Amino acid sequence: MQLLLCDGFSTDADGGISCSGNSAAITLEEVQASPASTGLTKEQADALLGASILVLVIAFIFALLLRQLR
Repeated sequence: MQLLLCDGFSTDADGGISCSGNSAAITLEEVQASPASTGLTKEQADALLGASILVLVIAFIFALLLRQLR
């Protein structure tokens, strides 16, 4: 099986597809052989969320302190 990669495409009334710009063909085996990004683990996402909330809380407290000092 081959996949067709295009910069852009258009479809006509009959359902045909036309590529525009550069095009290339790649096989399904080449797609499966390329490594995929794993993204964030659940632990990393939880740590990032916790750090984000902590920064927001610190900024809120700092804003309250500045308001009281005025």
